[in-house]
Amino acid sequence: MREIKNIDKLSILKEIPLFSGLKEEELKSIEKFFIYKEYKKGEYIFYEGDREPGIYFVVDGIIKLIKETSDGKTVILRLATKGESFGWLVMKDSTPTSTYSAQTLIDSKVLYISNQDFLKLLLMYPALAVRITCDSTKKTLEAYDRLKSLAVEKVEGRIATLLLELVEKIGKKEGDNVVINAPITRQDIAEMAGTTVETAIRVISRWKKEGILDTERGKIEIFDIDYLQDLVS
Repeated sequence: MREIKNIDKLSILKEIPLFSGLKEEELKSIEKFFIYKEYKKGEYIFYEGDREPGIYFVVDGIIKLIKETSDGKTVILRLATKGESFGWLVMKDSTPTSTYSAQTLIDSKVLYISNQDFLKLLLMYPALAVRITCDSTKKTLEAYDRLKSLAVEKVEGRIATLLLELVEKIGKKEGDNVVINAPITRQDIAEMAGTTVETAIRVISRWKKEGILDTERGKIEIFDIDYLQDLVS
């Protein structure tokens, strides 16, 4: 991890949806609260059980939010991409720890604000409290839906759901196809879909043979997105 001090944080804050309602002079007054950090691929930003709360905003990159199950398996609750937030807050006189870990999927950049400073912001701008509450509720429901799907959906449907989520977050149209430009491994797919690496390899290999998609170093190209959508529906 590298902390970078000479960075235009004001321009970054303007691109974060949570702060879209603030005026430029208001953004100038709060940029001092934020720290800009860069992480290499595979670095942990924090671990499950850590006691240093705060909120992170993704400037660039992809962050895996990971939960370890009681039987030692790893489940990726969701992926945080550009403009999204993750982390946790602690109110006065309480000491809860993080319930998940955060690890970079690729080289990533974030803005960090401490628990204390973020609570100051919420007092200064109450509208932010409403937004962050709505956003946190949405993310909690998404995590619940993912965990529920792990229990009831067939593995092909779970992998299809994952790929469609990646398409929505970072996919780009290239002609009639959609490309996910990220070095996502079979291990990543297995963890996000709640299955074994061997099963993920088998499903992806079959879809490659059937012309549904192709995987090259650093990207996934989807030729038949309707097939994936049909699996999910």
